[in-house]
Amino acid sequence: LLFKDKSTGKADRWFWTFNNGITSDQQSPPAQYYPNTGRETEYRTGLKIFDQAGCADSAYKTIKVLASCHVAVPSAFTPNHDGLNDYLYPLNASNALDLKFRIYNRWGQLVFATSDWQKKWDGTIRGVAQTAGIYVWILQFINPDTGEKVEMKGTTMLIR
Repeated sequence: LLFKDKSTGKADRWFWTFNNGITSDQQSPPAQYYPNTGRETEYRTGLKIFDQAGCADSAYKTIKVLASCHVAVPSAFTPNHDGLNDYLYPLNASNALDLKFRIYNRWGQLVFATSDWQKKWDGTIRGVAQTAGIYVWILQFINPDTGEKVEMKGTTMLIR
């Protein structure tokens, strides 16, 4: 995980606790790793900042590591730019190898395709918002743990 300081004001000292045995005094700490224990595990992380006058403030966030990392595609999304469910993409696909994700409209027209798990469909074609409705997707990848080729198919509701 990458942690980012979003503090405002004139902080000049930072103290991060990641609850994984590591702490940092850097404003932008290095990426942190959390083990997959085979069961859901929570880690309480925190940041305490200080300014030159000695004032301090703290923020805490619980990080949840899931028991498994099954790749999934949401059943609905709402591309209304509110920061919640604005994009359609395969979740937990960061380790998938040779990924191919395609989305089709109800007429079978390809509306989105990618081989990059970080690319997401925003509900548009060439900047034109697509109508609300059901879209079909096909996801293909190689499971890095088993080498098995996986093909998943399903539908997602675009809600406007």
